[in-house]
Amino acid sequence: MHKNPVNAPPSSDLEVEICSDRASWDDFVHTQERASSYHQWAWKTAIEASFGHAAHYLAALRNNRVEGVLPLIEMKSRLFGHFLVSLPFVNYGGVLASSEDAGVALLQRAEEIARTSGVEHIELRQGVPRAHPWQDAAAKVAMVVLLPANEEELWSGLSSRLRNKIRHARKEGFESRWGGSELIEDFYRVFAANMRNLGTPVYPRAWFENVARAVGPEGRILFLTSAGRPVAATFLVTFRDRVELPWIASTPAARGDYSTVLLYWEALAWALRNGYRSVDLGRCSPGSGTHRFKQQWKPEERPLHWYYWLAEGRPLPHLRPDNPKYRLAISVWKRLPLAVANRLGPRIVRFIP
Repeated sequence: MHKNPVNAPPSSDLEVEICSDRASWDDFVHTQERASSYHQWAWKTAIEASFGHAAHYLAALRNNRVEGVLPLIEMKSRLFGHFLVSLPFVNYGGVLASSEDAGVALLQRAEEIARTSGVEHIELRQGVPRAHPWQDAAAKVAMVVLLPANEEELWSGLSSRLRNKIRHARKEGFESRWGGSELIEDFYRVFAANMRNLGTPVYPRAWFENVARAVGPEGRILFLTSAGRPVAATFLVTFRDRVELPWIASTPAARGDYSTVLLYWEALAWALRNGYRSVDLGRCSPGSGTHRFKQQWKPEERPLHWYYWLAEGRPLPHLRPDNPKYRLAISVWKRLPLAVANRLGPRIVRFIP
């Protein structure tokens, strides 16, 4: 018997099918208050184009009307195993349903696919807590800044120490630039070097190109330059009244002059000026250095609830850089020449969710 099965019987007038209708999928997503950007069909397009993974986009229908969706991506490799994720490479996903029985039906169909395909686990990056029969793990937190009414209030709400760091960075002459896909080359130069320095395989440049193409104006790039060279950058994703910073990087030398601090400030100020209500600074582990850095901005800390279905005898997966079993590999990766890391990284990271 598998762990954490969904035992409730499905409603007789509900059908769950693999969806091929982008319009009806997105129409439903846009009606749902709890939807994230990642529930949109655009991310299926970007993931398939970048990594070639099989997508199982499940839709629950009642009288031919969509009542729930569950985007699933199948990942399989000898090194990291065989599993389903909603959604890999980002922080959110999971079941999105307008009725409880539609949500149950989607989970049951996901379990059926898992058993038929022989996967080891399903990971739902649900984010918010919800009644769920699968195992809940909330090891990470999202750091979400709720924006005030104006920039002056945002500035005055920061500590004097943080304001001084921003002033210091401005005196160093960093210049900011905003744009879209035309800035990916500059963004990627900083991002790839930063990932190598962290000992983590880097995504292919094509991933960011495909994301930018798929989400259009909902994706933005901000980077800072010093003497004309990019030294800090972030790829932002916007959705409704929210901004998220899922990918951010800087060079070690520029960090000493608080380039990352200025980058965060510029992102927050831009979001406020453009009418957004909150900025999600991304996920982190409580107590980590990244967690302490983000706490400076006085965010709400929201536990990220990820739910797991586990095949019989399978433990809870831990495919994360902070897993001690990867310590040696991380140490070796940090020493690789950048060109080598950039060539090998995309071949590995496509299987790491």
